[in-house]
Amino acid sequence: MTVLVVGASGAVGGGVVSGLLARGERVRATSRTPDKLALPADVEVCAADLNDPGSFAGPLEGIDRVFLYADLAEPEALLATVAAAGVRHVVVLSSAAASLPGAPEDFNGSRFLRVEAAVEESGVPHTFLRPGGFASNAARWSWGVRDESAVPLPYPDAVQVPIHEQDIADVAVIALTTDTLIGAAPVLTGPERLTLREQVAVIGDAVGRPVQVIEQTEAECAAMLARYVPEVWVRQIIKDWREAVGASPAVSAEYTRITGRPSRTFRAWVADNIALFR
Repeated sequence: MTVLVVGASGAVGGGVVSGLLARGERVRATSRTPDKLALPADVEVCAADLNDPGSFAGPLEGIDRVFLYADLAEPEALLATVAAAGVRHVVVLSSAAASLPGAPEDFNGSRFLRVEAAVEESGVPHTFLRPGGFASNAARWSWGVRDESAVPLPYPDAVQVPIHEQDIADVAVIALTTDTLIGAAPVLTGPERLTLREQVAVIGDAVGRPVQVIEQTEAECAAMLARYVPEVWVRQIIKDWREAVGASPAVSAEYTRITGRPSRTFRAWVADNIALFR
């Protein structure tokens, strides 16, 4: 079997590549700039651009299964190409946002639902992985932790259930190498609810010094985030934090049910990425 991994340069995609290789599967990866991909030598790398679905015709030749992340502007055209290539199974990195009430009207939920709908309409057997907030979102605090031992936040008491990206990759590998998750759409989370303030404290404990939370206004936060992410994402991030204050988000047991192992904690993610904060 040969698996095409789209998005192999990301934390989840990289974990999927490693997991597939560990199981002895043949792996092909795509990138707009394949010469910049740092992957094991036994991974075949091809040039393809998600904004040009036709560029996938070659990379899809001989492919049995595809791992695809859902950041697609025109998913219908790409999935038509995937279906025409005779792919037997697509595993989509979607989002828990697609499963929430009001998802069709929500910026984040609606874009994932569009990709999922395109996959369903293509007729290709599929699995939708719907993770909640990534633990790796804390990486955006790294400069504040390193330089000032402080993290500015507008809603430090927002509650999340952050998931380690390797947990997502583990489930993706099972989906890609077995038929047990065809037709499934598991919602994946970490094992514990944590406020943003508590996450900052975990990072401080890991680096061995206190890290202060500096409370911001929404306007201050928006101005800071706008330096790094598009405006539409600035609004979405702040909205998500605002609505998560005092919330009790669900803690999913799907990772353990699927893999038979306990899910990784936020503390484990920090330990795995401690260089970011030192």
